[in-house]
Amino acid sequence: MNYHGYLDKFAVVGRCLYAEGWANRFEPELYYDGERLRTEHQTVPRPDLTTVFGPDAVNWGFVLVAIVPHLHVDRSKFTLRFSEGFILKDPSGGFSNPGDRLFQVMVDRFRGEVAERRGSMLEIGSRARSGVSYRSWFPADIEHLGIDITDGPNVDAVCDAHHLSRRVDRTFDFAFSMAVFEHLLMPWKVALEMNKVLRQGALGLIISHAAWPLHEEPWDFFRFSKESWRGIFNAHTGFEVVDAQYRYPASIVPDYINDSNFQQMSLGPTYLLSGCIVRRTGPAEVAWNAEVADIYDLSYSHA
Repeated sequence: MNYHGYLDKFAVVGRCLYAEGWANRFEPELYYDGERLRTEHQTVPRPDLTTVFGPDAVNWGFVLVAIVPHLHVDRSKFTLRFSEGFILKDPSGGFSNPGDRLFQVMVDRFRGEVAERRGSMLEIGSRARSGVSYRSWFPADIEHLGIDITDGPNVDAVCDAHHLSRRVDRTFDFAFSMAVFEHLLMPWKVALEMNKVLRQGALGLIISHAAWPLHEEPWDFFRFSKESWRGIFNAHTGFEVVDAQYRYPASIVPDYINDSNFQQMSLGPTYLLSGCIVRRTGPAEVAWNAEVADIYDLSYSHA
């Protein structure tokens, strides 16, 4: 018999591991760092499988739960045996949500444009925090200016993006920002500043979070649905949104289900990443002249 199966979820919530998926043979054994964990599993109906695999596939669905040995687990130390002869090391690393592909297509599209046109790039929030840099996403020989609120590796100019044009006196063909816009007190003002330093038709790739735990407080201000980008990049700010996508589906799990609205909350969809490609269409039609430092202390201090 050929083996068929897929993991739809493999997640850790506190000390509990929860897995969900389907398989035509499922006799699970779960190991962490070589130690077998006690598991409970149950069959769940999967009528969506019957059109491909026939009526028996309705019983191929499963859920599995286990207690993990400690809070700070290493995903690479998990091994899941679906059935005899079918074993997966690091099972969460072998699967992804099909919708994530659209996000990757968007990223690859932008990177392809940069590689083909070989123009100049402005990176907003370029500092290699904890040694992480995205400079390698783009050709090494293109003109690249990295700006950040704090000096550090991969930073060419220390600059508050809310007042970008005061520090940057040239124009660019591309803009890129990774996990920065949630830390901007006024992201719409940054869009207006980007408009001043981007050439007509310039493209930008902006990636931030649709959902994420609070981090780098107190400088954590926003989360973005993929639709929200059109509220920031539009004709008024001198842009259009070319594409917008999500990546990494997730669940929000309240600590207590002490309200009727919380009882099914974990079933609702959310995503960890949200991103967009934008194009500069012309000068901005509006202005926002607020001095951000008069409103909030932006003396960012996280390494």
